[in-house]
Amino acid sequence: MPTKKYRVAVVGGAGTWGRFYLRAYASHPDCEIVALVDRARDRRGAFAERYGVETVFDTVDELFAKEVPDIVSIILPVGHNPETVIACAEAGVKAVSCEKPIAVELSEADEMVHVCRERGTAFGCGTGYWDAPYLLEIADWIRAGNIGQLTGAAIPGGLPTEVSGGGCVQLTIMRLLTGMEVEWAEGWALPPQAGWMPPVEFAAVETDSPAYGRLGLSGGIVCEIVKPPTEQKGFCPASVTGENGRVWTSSPRPILIQGQGAASTPVQPEFLDSPRKDGFTSAIERLMRAVDTGEDAVCSGHDYRQALEIAIALKQSAHHGHQRISLPLEDRSLKIYPHPYRLKGGDVAGWTSIGYTGPPEVT
Repeated sequence: MPTKKYRVAVVGGAGTWGRFYLRAYASHPDCEIVALVDRARDRRGAFAERYGVETVFDTVDELFAKEVPDIVSIILPVGHNPETVIACAEAGVKAVSCEKPIAVELSEADEMVHVCRERGTAFGCGTGYWDAPYLLEIADWIRAGNIGQLTGAAIPGGLPTEVSGGGCVQLTIMRLLTGMEVEWAEGWALPPQAGWMPPVEFAAVETDSPAYGRLGLSGGIVCEIVKPPTEQKGFCPASVTGENGRVWTSSPRPILIQGQGAASTPVQPEFLDSPRKDGFTSAIERLMRAVDTGEDAVCSGHDYRQALEIAIALKQSAHHGHQRISLPLEDRSLKIYPHPYRLKGGDVAGWTSIGYTGPPEVT
């Protein structure tokens, strides 16, 4: 029997990040890309030709007037995420994903999650679960009791670039590893990095920036977010400590310790010897699984909504003298404006604003 084909549309596939989704779908034997949606007419044709996409559109409204795919991956500037995710859910798309951060305003993220749940659309966000090696396997290993009851958590390198735009990944990974929600936050904020200042009309408390602090988790433990060092010498998104060991989700290989004191020793569970899939292949396959199961997508919109809320709470705490801020936040109109490139995209904010030499090329 022929293999089932998932009908897919990629929105923003002619962008820096979108091209990786386009390539992953084009390479997957179970997927058929039925449309590329992108306003960059000067380069979308080349991407469509390279990956065998016969139909291109400017907007998702034009797409839905013709057909409703099974899966839509949205790789657009943050400012367009809410309206596009909601349009997909209301059109009847079975699974949709967008990139990080999920939204600017917390109420927008709430609405995205709510509408997708109401319409039965599986909602994935970001690629955070695949940014650290073997993260899902490590989370299962921790939950199986291999380091005992958790006693603490940490984000060892702090949130050195942005509390929301980049930090949402670390905050999401921390929630996955602990299986806990954040109940309070105490935060400190640092000035935005040079060249990353958004327009001056945004207040400091609403501007994405490096941050650190403490988070109280629902399991009665505290996550320490370390003040970012001047120079990063490695990358470990998050670590957890248990009664019988500790885990660092470092790259290129995680460190897993069992035991305490002189009896502690590194361990190598079998999953560490298994080959790793490309992160974008894993990201699209979570949407395919969601279509089949009818369940929410792994690394979900809810996860990134929670990360946005934590980031906002840290900034609010920093603004109010580092006082403890309780979550969930009552004021859902609170927001964080990311770097102009994340907010508006390279075609508007300029590709060099974030370090690129220019728009992406077909490779």
